[in-house]
Amino acid sequence: MQLNNDQHIDELMERFFNGETSNAEEQELYRFFARKDIPDRLKKYRSMFGFFETGIANESNSSVNEVTAAMKPATKHLTLRRTWLWSGIAAVAASLLLFLFLNKGSFKQDDFNPYEGSYIIRNGVKTAIPEDIARRMDQIIMEADRREREKEQLAMRSVEQKEAKIDRIENVANIYEKK
Repeated sequence: MQLNNDQHIDELMERFFNGETSNAEEQELYRFFARKDIPDRLKKYRSMFGFFETGIANESNSSVNEVTAAMKPATKHLTLRRTWLWSGIAAVAASLLLFLFLNKGSFKQDDFNPYEGSYIIRNGVKTAIPEDIARRMDQIIMEADRREREKEQLAMRSVEQKEAKIDRIENVANIYEKK
């Protein structure tokens, strides 16, 4: 009897996995896997059939239609939410483009003067630094930086030349040591 029942369950499982079982046959499988005494080789399927029994097995075609009908308002709500989301994104993009278009001329760097509003106090008298002097100060600073870089390059060239000379002397000394 037990062997016959196991063969029957095996056949039902094969049909179940192929999608060929009826609701009554599936209910039989659910009842079988709900028992305490199932063969060890089938215990790995217990949790799967337990889920099907509690989650899916009690639904009939009419309840599936009810669930589908209940989901339609949620779908409509999601569609409405998606529409509002895209409308918001479009509004932000349009605002950004409008802002950039209206302010395209106000971002010029030619108008920037770091010394604007600068002044010196000489003998207790506050004197504003004229713009041409401020520009000349910038040129002097840039020229000083350029000269400093040139001196660093000359110093590095001199060091490299001395290192090359030392390497040549060491090579000659190694040649004489080998002889």
